[in-house]
Amino acid sequence: MNRTGFYANTLGLHIVDDHHFLMMVPRWDLKPWLQELALYHGMSLRGLIQVLPVSGGKQLTSMGEVLCRAAHHEGRFTLDRLWIRFFSAPHQLLAPHTRDQMGMLTFEITDFLSLLEMASVFRTLLFPNEQDTLRQLLELEDHQEQQFYWGRFTGQLDPKAKDMLNAWGVRQWPKERIKLLYELADYVAFYTTD
Repeated sequence: MNRTGFYANTLGLHIVDDHHFLMMVPRWDLKPWLQELALYHGMSLRGLIQVLPVSGGKQLTSMGEVLCRAAHHEGRFTLDRLWIRFFSAPHQLLAPHTRDQMGMLTFEITDFLSLLEMASVFRTLLFPNEQDTLRQLLELEDHQEQQFYWGRFTGQLDPKAKDMLNAWGVRQWPKERIKLLYELADYVAFYTTD
């Protein structure tokens, strides 16, 4: 395998047949890899890319079982466009329909790249402690309590971070979308800011 260009950050590649391959890339290289794939092949690509985390030996689900389940669910997709299925944890393959019903599993490539871009901006503009505080704030059930702490929280933020959260309307997001943003944040790198 030539480790330049498209395969520069590939840790491993196994071509199963003309239509199936396994490739391992570091999490933070997922977004640039998908961007390059979309840029060079665009709308001509059809099929399914499944993003799976590596499972360790002590997980409830072994890597072999993860791959078998991923292959089993593959046949349920039409090949009219390029789909991305995003699993942030191995156990999610045990009941993928639950995650799919919440809108957290299957995406067209352009939609998935947009979500990864949002996660990159999120990671860049909010410090880790601010991300944790935001998550706790958004999980509050009492709307008045959330409103009270929202003002305090945004008052401490950098203006760019505050503008981002207000422009996104993150307080009105469903819980599933918030969870997905945090899961995707583990798969993107920071931007360097001025």
